[in-house]
Amino acid sequence: MEIRSEEVLLPVSAVSAFPRPHWLQGRVFGSQYEPTYRSHNVRVAYEDASKIVAREQELAGLDILCDGAQYYEWEAPGFQLEPIFHYIPEMLGGIANYGPPGDGAKYKPFYKGTVNGKVEWVRPIFEGVVYAMQNATDRPFKVAFLGPAQQSIILDDQHYGDGVELAKDIARALNKELHFLQDMGLEAVQLIDVLPPYTQDMWQIECQEILFEGINMIKFWHVCYGSVDGQRDVFDDHAAGMMPLFAASPVDVIHLEFTNKNFSELDAFGNFPADKVLGVGVVDAKNTIVESADQIADRIQRALKIIPPDRLLVAPDCGLGYFSRTTAYAKLRNMGEAAKQVRIGL
Repeated sequence: MEIRSEEVLLPVSAVSAFPRPHWLQGRVFGSQYEPTYRSHNVRVAYEDASKIVAREQELAGLDILCDGAQYYEWEAPGFQLEPIFHYIPEMLGGIANYGPPGDGAKYKPFYKGTVNGKVEWVRPIFEGVVYAMQNATDRPFKVAFLGPAQQSIILDDQHYGDGVELAKDIARALNKELHFLQDMGLEAVQLIDVLPPYTQDMWQIECQEILFEGINMIKFWHVCYGSVDGQRDVFDDHAAGMMPLFAASPVDVIHLEFTNKNFSELDAFGNFPADKVLGVGVVDAKNTIVESADQIADRIQRALKIIPPDRLLVAPDCGLGYFSRTTAYAKLRNMGEAAKQVRIGL
């Protein structure tokens, strides 16, 4: 995989979230009509937390860092979906910050933002994230966010009457955001998506094409099986059915959970598109037991039987934000050590 014009064999990255330090509490960024930060003290705390996240990833030997989602309230048990669902809609025009409860018992505590007009980009969304990480590290890093297809189905549409058109306008708005971040110097971006296991309709790819038009960053797509409080949403194997989506996607790296599913879908990736890198989850993001470097190395070797090392990226199954800092960073360090061991043997 090419990173900063150099080929990196068996690159290592994380997915998105890491636990926050105990001294960073509550919401960090304001919504659309507020200042970027809720207070100067919150800004200092957030930027300090970003430095810790960056340093831990550097020590673990990661090739592309992630922002760690330190602006999300991971310490609120059972309610971590609140900021994931609402952070982007609260910053876009055409969406009101209220609406009916979510669908089903798991999502009922989280209201749906109400779409009452044309969705538009009106101000930077992740500017503070990029600025904080640029001041925390000189290594390449990615910003992760919920994608337009996924975002569209968790909103209460009172304007479009057409979910696909809503998703496409979200993609257009986020494309403007990505151009803004690209101008800031952001080198990588990660789409987070729970939708593909449920439907393989190709309009999702049309949204990605709009989202990434003119974007020259490294583009990741994390197909999430769910991990809130260690609970998975997807139990069946859908990888084979998702392969046409993967082939048509404009992204560079597609990442999925493998370890918690005991690599049950691995054989399907014999048909993985040859022009893309596969991110393989080799650390369990739902189990508090810290795997040894040798255990993780065995998982990497298992994946290498299907995907060659120049097209395989090592990562956890999902974000590690729900763990304690001790557990999350121990898993991260052992993952980095495992990748180093496997590289030596190649």
